[in-house]
Amino acid sequence: MHKFKSIGLALVLSCGLYAPASQADESYLHQTSDKFLTGFANIFTGIGEVPKNIVNTSKDTNPIVGATGGLIMGTLHTLGRTASGVFDVITSPIPTKSMVEPKYAWSEFDQSTTYGGTFK
Repeated sequence: MHKFKSIGLALVLSCGLYAPASQADESYLHQTSDKFLTGFANIFTGIGEVPKNIVNTSKDTNPIVGATGGLIMGTLHTLGRTASGVFDVITSPIPTKSMVEPKYAWSEFDQSTTYGGTFK
């Protein structure tokens, strides 16, 4: 009977030690896969920055400035978001935040796109 108690105790202790490691792995897997998918989405949907910047610049100024300035800013942000997406895909095994905010071009449409969130 004493032998079964020690085996049971060993099983309980080993399960207790295994649980935090599995949660850490899941967290790591979630962070890296989220970074990869976000980067992949930003590579192919970065072009969404053009209409976003045209609309936002038109709201802030007027439609003529919005069409020209928004097109220029949208093109620059498209390049920035696409480059950030490539960087996120390449560095996806390292669980850091993405450089670009907001996370996607279509999320928080009225917010200006910023870069540098990785180093905060």
